Amino acid sequence: MERRGETPVSQAAPTAQTAATGSQPRSVLLAVRAAWALVGVIGLTVVLMALFYDDVVGSWADRHEGASEAFAQGGRVGLERAGFAPPAFLPVAATMLVVTAMLVWVLTVFFHEGHRWGQLGLFALVLVAVFASIALGFVLSPPPVFVVVAVVSLLVEGVIAVCLWHPDTLGYLAGPWLDGPDGDSDGDPDERSGAGPVPGAA
Repeated sequence: MERRGETPVSQAAPTAQTAATGSQPRSVLLAVRAAWALVGVIGLTVVLMALFYDDVVGSWADRHEGASEAFAQGGRVGLERAGFAPPAFLPVAATMLVVTAMLVWVLTVFFHEGHRWGQLGLFALVLVAVFASIALGFVLSPPPVFVVVAVVSLLVEGVIAVCLWHPDTLGYLAGPWLDGPDGDSDGDPDERSGAGPVPGAA
């Protein structure tokens, strides 16, 4: 029998129940998996760049006057002889892979625990990844295989963004001033536990 003024347990908000029990909604889990999938896409880009490095350098040479002729005659050695120094695409891509993996590892740990700044950090990382995907996949006119990878990367980044701002995710997250989704307030410990004052206490 229900008492007046009390909300039935069955009518409680799912997000509140999720926060109270500490379980993670599916949107949070999917966001974390998609973030690691993005790391995998970057890793795939590094591998493809190593395999098609001459094509990448050739694409760069096509956009610079005189470099295209030098590359057509002697490849990368021809560029060096002509005084052209193409960017170090492969080392930069490998460094980006390592940095992204470390950031995802750190941010997802705190995101799992319900910290809002973990969500905001992942979203900032997604924005940077979107910019890089558009620039490297479309603006710089890379080989066709990298255009396909850029499209896949944009799809993964879209999934991450949607999951990060999903209502279930927002309901799970705590404010940056709290310890977690069920963070304690700064009040008296007896009040947080629901217990009244101890009889006889001063």
